[in-house]
Amino acid sequence: FQVSLGDVAEMQTSSTAAASTAMTPTEKQIADRCETVGGITSGIFTLSLFLTILRPDPTLAVCLFGLYGAHVFSKGAIRSFWTFLLLTIVIDLLWLYEYSALRPLSLDLPQLWEQAQLMTRREQLAVSLTLINVAYKGIAVLVAVRLQNAFDEREAELASELVAWEHSPDPAAPGPSGAHERS
Repeated sequence: FQVSLGDVAEMQTSSTAAASTAMTPTEKQIADRCETVGGITSGIFTLSLFLTILRPDPTLAVCLFGLYGAHVFSKGAIRSFWTFLLLTIVIDLLWLYEYSALRPLSLDLPQLWEQAQLMTRREQLAVSLTLINVAYKGIAVLVAVRLQNAFDEREAELASELVAWEHSPDPAAPGPSGAHERS
């Protein structure tokens, strides 16, 4: 029994195409957003790995919720991810305000630029990575909240299908999960 790589690729492509045609628009939206959350979370995780060399950062542990939730399509894990990610944004902003070399933090751009030039390279890197990470986390929170809303929409669709099936006159009609029996 011999299978070529072309045969394996064709089997994967045909099964993926069959799965995507059977998905509802909401399910496609969930799959796309889970992929987006996974990609963004991988970037945040990578930035946070380097950031932990420069300062304490709890983001790595929080990213595991996002990676897990995106991988298994878990509404609860995604909700925990964006909630805890908001907390890490607050921690990052607190660090910038209270502990970074930008102290005292000023919104006067010329003065801020002057402060940045007086920092060591290590301090500049820590502040720069923190600012990039905060922006990246903000995007991740927005996408994760939209993903959670898509999960809610799918749950409402399934509930309405179930109600319609329970009230259908034909007891042999397949239900939402393809079941033929009513309990």
